[in-house]
Amino acid sequence: MNIATGAMNTLLPKLGELLVGEYKLQKGVKGEVEELEKELKGMTTALHKVATMPSDQIDEQVKIWASDVRELSYDIEDAVDTFMLKSKGHEPATSFKKVTNLFNKFKTNHQIHAVIKDIMDQVKKVSKRRDRYRVNDITARPTVVDVDPRLEAMYRKATELVGISKPKDELTKRLLEHDMSSRQQSNIISIVGFGGLGKTTLANSLLQELKENFDCHFFVLVSLNPDTNKILKNILLQLDKKKYSHIDEAWDTKHLIDKIRDFLNNRRFLCVIDDVWKESAWDNIKLAVQDAKLGSKIIVTTRNMVVAEHAGGGVYEMKPLSDDDSRHLFYKRIFDSNDDCPADLCSVTEKILKKCGGVPVAIITTACLLASKPWNSQEWDKVNKSISFGLEDSLDVGRMRKILSLSYNDLPFHLKTCLLSLSKYPEDELIRKDVLIWSWLAEGFITEETRPAGTSLQEIGESYFSELINRSLIQPMGRLYYREDGKVHVCKVHDMVLELINQLSAEEDFVTTYLSDGQQAGKNTCTTQKKKIRRLSLHKSYKSYASPEAREQYSKVRSLTVFGKVDSIPPLSSFYVLRVLQLEDCSGLDRNHLNDLGKLRLLKFLCLRKCSATRLPESIGKLESLETLDIRGAETMVLFPMSFVKLRKLVRLFAGRVQLAHGLMLGNMKSLQELSVEATPEVIRDLGNLKELRTLRIIFKGRETLELMESIQTSIQRFTNLQGLDLQYNIGVCIVSIDMQQIPSSLQRLFVVGLDMEAFPSWINSSMLSHLATLSIWLKFEYLQSDHLDRLAELPSLRFLRLTLRTGGEGQQQKLTIHGSACAFRSLKHFHFYSSSMMPSFQPGAMPHLERLCLEIWTNLKRGDLNDLGLENLHSLRHVTICSMDQKNRAVVKEALKNYPNQAEIELLCLTRHVIMVDQYIIAQQGSVATQQNG
Repeated sequence: MNIATGAMNTLLPKLGELLVGEYKLQKGVKGEVEELEKELKGMTTALHKVATMPSDQIDEQVKIWASDVRELSYDIEDAVDTFMLKSKGHEPATSFKKVTNLFNKFKTNHQIHAVIKDIMDQVKKVSKRRDRYRVNDITARPTVVDVDPRLEAMYRKATELVGISKPKDELTKRLLEHDMSSRQQSNIISIVGFGGLGKTTLANSLLQELKENFDCHFFVLVSLNPDTNKILKNILLQLDKKKYSHIDEAWDTKHLIDKIRDFLNNRRFLCVIDDVWKESAWDNIKLAVQDAKLGSKIIVTTRNMVVAEHAGGGVYEMKPLSDDDSRHLFYKRIFDSNDDCPADLCSVTEKILKKCGGVPVAIITTACLLASKPWNSQEWDKVNKSISFGLEDSLDVGRMRKILSLSYNDLPFHLKTCLLSLSKYPEDELIRKDVLIWSWLAEGFITEETRPAGTSLQEIGESYFSELINRSLIQPMGRLYYREDGKVHVCKVHDMVLELINQLSAEEDFVTTYLSDGQQAGKNTCTTQKKKIRRLSLHKSYKSYASPEAREQYSKVRSLTVFGKVDSIPPLSSFYVLRVLQLEDCSGLDRNHLNDLGKLRLLKFLCLRKCSATRLPESIGKLESLETLDIRGAETMVLFPMSFVKLRKLVRLFAGRVQLAHGLMLGNMKSLQELSVEATPEVIRDLGNLKELRTLRIIFKGRETLELMESIQTSIQRFTNLQGLDLQYNIGVCIVSIDMQQIPSSLQRLFVVGLDMEAFPSWINSSMLSHLATLSIWLKFEYLQSDHLDRLAELPSLRFLRLTLRTGGEGQQQKLTIHGSACAFRSLKHFHFYSSSMMPSFQPGAMPHLERLCLEIWTNLKRGDLNDLGLENLHSLRHVTICSMDQKNRAVVKEALKNYPNQAEIELLCLTRHVIMVDQYIIAQQGSVATQQNG
């Protein structure tokens, strides 16, 4: 029901704009709009109450009311948007009439009284239903789970546990460490990961195995809506059952905390604080255990990375089971042995395990379902599909959904909306963060109403994306170590999460997704579509689009997304209120499918990635609402017509190689703030006129690079608002001189790839780049001078630094000494260093807040080459990646690093022509190594 709340959030500001804007409303009409606005605000208040409750706890009548409100708000918003265009003289009345039957009485810009009356009549009907259902009296109830699904994990036999031996060995080493290094070890370890991944199982297994090493121990469940006093009483009861079996009910929170602290004083204890959802819950409980001494250890489990980092100490990210462990667990559950499954079941078994994605609760649930079914592939395939369509009502499936739904129910309504929008993507689709956020912006999921002062809507979108990752609901992907900038740019939805949001989306009629076999995701194939389609997603799907019934359904669609090769798409002329058009890899479409593009007058986001069109249609100039155009990955050069200059609201243009129609000047696109394009003389010629640019990415591929670079540098000095600058050469390496007298002081990101600078730029200093947070440069000289490093160290906002030092040949290994001081690299979190002849040496106090280090080794290492690396001096380090082109270096690196005391995860990447081999291990204080090798 959160979807209705989101719809209202975009509608109400528009009604306000209608009242104060220059729309020439008659006095009586203004009064009715004001009355409508007040009524909708009352509905929004009631909707917020409904949105706080899990879907399965909402009365069916209330669900119907909320659905009616959502549909009504969509219709009103469509009508208001279209009226605004019409009133400005940009929209023909005939098109306006088609938008919604609410406006069928519209005649002129000054006569909309009948329209507002129709709206008010419908709103009053919905309001009366609200009063009948007593929606305003609803109060959110805590989520109740009849039998806590985690209890099974606590009482599971050790012989039944699969795939936890490596993480348990690794965490055991950490938990038994005490005063054996030069620096104090944290007494807290947080296990963080996706719901159902086995965090509780792992934590309880550790507790049972290690409790004999401690004076006392306890295990408490916190859950989504914790009762702090109940938890504290539970702790006391476990610590001394006899003494606290009859706790005085009058004891308040402070008294309970004092009793626990008194008991634990001078005792070495081990405890598990399980399933912590919010920082506030941890803050209450930690008061009782925060003075842990004598090597006491606290294990926290959570689904939220923010909570884990807030708790302090070490963080262990729980990973899904490997393919082998997944099979082992599945076979053990269904066949009661480790034997291979029957040959005729192998294929369907792999499909099932792929969907489970290494999540133990999903594997166990599916195995329990299959245990009662005949052992044949047809029956197993039915079960696999039944889970997808939500048809299976077994206790096991219900419990699994409950575990997954807890994470969804905990989301605020705006994040629920954003997560459900991901149901339009196919399985295993790699989803670009920028494309996702742009679609959120276009649909109004991110609004001015929720924007904190000093932040942009784009930044709010990035925070939403990060929060979904931190809550383990989407998975970060595509972190190529030689390209990353410390941020996640691509994500993926776990198959089980996708199944969940597909079902929720189908229930709320949020996204209608047709799969390649013509079935609708999240619904039984027999289910008929009763509601209006608001968002349509087609996955390599073909169906008849010509019928009048189909066209009527499309008239309300706000977002159309097509994935994969298709022969045709519905005619664009059917989509009167479309805001988002996303055609991904639709190589089968020809440009004729875009003929009616100009009729999409409300379109804000147009994505034509990897499409085969060689030119944009002339009608694109009619898209006066268009804010984002993404045509990256086009197979050939794309011609921009002269009408392109009419796109006065275009904020973002992301393209590859473009050809401008004769007379077309990109410099006339005054609203452009973000531009990514391949360098050509015609594109670069008047770049300096784009005064509002915030982000500029230029890709060089031709021989004209040096000439074009000079022009670009002149333009850059005129960009007073520039925040991000990316210059990339995609064919080998080009030696250039990048030196400017002026650089925009607002610059926050500078990424230079493939362009070797002949000298260290004079403009890289703290006085000119005080806001610079991300820096990547390639330098063309033998070694970095100490004063250059000092200038980098003084940059106050620098969080990510990548230095690539290139020389003409392989000389003797040099050492780059990085000293520590109070102001040196005060904000740096990520450091990437690539050189064929140098290795860094970190001195005490160097880079005090560094969390991730990446080194690329281009030469053959000899024993002793890494002796002075100094990782032990990087006290905040959490992850180290060492890349090498020579597999022989692996032994040298392991030998050099094995005795370092840091609790940093070490990853060795051996880059060969055909494969990247990865070693992952944790360096423990005792010097032992737990290794996982992936080919």
